[in-house]
Amino acid sequence: MPPAKGQEPQPEHIEPVKRLSVNLPESLHLRFKTACSATRRRMVSEVLDLVERRTAELEEEAGLWRSGDDPAARRRGVIERALACNHPTGDIDEMLADIERGRDLR
Repeated sequence: MPPAKGQEPQPEHIEPVKRLSVNLPESLHLRFKTACSATRRRMVSEVLDLVERRTAELEEEAGLWRSGDDPAARRRGVIERALACNHPTGDIDEMLADIERGRDLR
């Protein structure tokens, strides 16, 4: 079905979206709107680009993954970061036995 008049064609696979509301000082909003208009860009496209770029920077800084990374490498990285935190750990068999003993207390 073709898009309605004034609507953009939609890709076949559409990811669900979430709304993000941002309060900006009026002067910054006007500057942004004016700059986008002067360069014939859509504000939403520019905001999406900014969020995508900054998210990638933060992911890299935090040692997180980006889409397209090898899932096995991502899991190894998560485990390595968790081990580096030196959190207390327990033996899995002891933990399961404790759980079962707790069930017997009923």
